[in-house]
Amino acid sequence: MKLIKIAALCLPLALAPIGSTASAQGMPPEQIKQILDLTKANWVSFRDWQGQELIYFTHLESWKCGIEYVFYGLNDDPIEQEWQLEACDPDNQNVVLKDKPYLELPLGSAQSISVQLIFKDGTKSAVERFEYKSQ
Repeated sequence: MKLIKIAALCLPLALAPIGSTASAQGMPPEQIKQILDLTKANWVSFRDWQGQELIYFTHLESWKCGIEYVFYGLNDDPIEQEWQLEACDPDNQNVVLKDKPYLELPLGSAQSISVQLIFKDGTKSAVERFEYKSQ
């Protein structure tokens, strides 16, 4: 019975055409949205490095094929700034090649960042707020 379940899960993957126009990791956009919702605690991360505060967008860059726009606001600022995602490469959809997938700020300048995503289908995520924790 277990073998049948595994085969049922793998069969659609085996039958999918190579080079199809599937979304990130071969997933439809609604699944990408679900993954981003489940992993929202990882959308951004903070790091102190050589006298600077870095805010990484690496997780969002890796799911860029399912995201149209990323907007953010530092501290209590409005969510008006756009993080420019790399273009989606259909052959390497989750690869992050951006030289600097992070913001560089003076140390101590950001106590929080609020982020909102706009997905490829035009829907918006809830605004998520991430608090800086001293390292």
